[in-house]
Amino acid sequence: MFGYAFAIKAAQQGGCSAIWGARAIATEDPGFGLVPDRISWYAGNEAERSALVLALNKGVLDVCRERFAELKDEHWDIHRVAKEYVLYEDEAIKVVGNTNGSHGYLYLTAFILPPDRTGEWRGNFRPAPGEVVNVTVNSIGEAIVLRGHRVYSVAGLYVMPINPPDWYRKQNRLGRNGWKPGWITGVEFTEIEGQEVA
Repeated sequence: MFGYAFAIKAAQQGGCSAIWGARAIATEDPGFGLVPDRISWYAGNEAERSALVLALNKGVLDVCRERFAELKDEHWDIHRVAKEYVLYEDEAIKVVGNTNGSHGYLYLTAFILPPDRTGEWRGNFRPAPGEVVNVTVNSIGEAIVLRGHRVYSVAGLYVMPINPPDWYRKQNRLGRNGWKPGWITGVEFTEIEGQEVA
């Protein structure tokens, strides 16, 4: 099993839905390199894992690589010291890493934060990570639910658009070719079957 054990345990205890771990090559540029057979899953069903993979591949890992490259420049002893670094964090996803003083590896853990919404949705809809919804506002299109999330007293969802319009990609650029997740409320999306959920 691969990844940063302390963060994996904390994410499991915190009720995170999808938890991914990897042992990366920390001496590669830019930042670090991933090895396919050094990746493990610690939680999450197929849909939840797909949601996290989409976000990781659409900019989150790019940002993590950039951040780790900065940290290597700032801390000459980063490969000799065991210290946790937050490489990325937004309202839905967090990625932490630690070289564990390994002289060349970076142990990574990425996870979807647990929901923090309150209240009930209309009908039978209960948002779950990995579900696909249609974001009707501004014709953003299909998106994968990352987590239920409230802002002040308004319940909503943090979602990752699957193939958003060009304007969304430009305004929400993340990494080299990715885009940021977005927060939507019930009136701004429908289930793929078409039921309004506000």
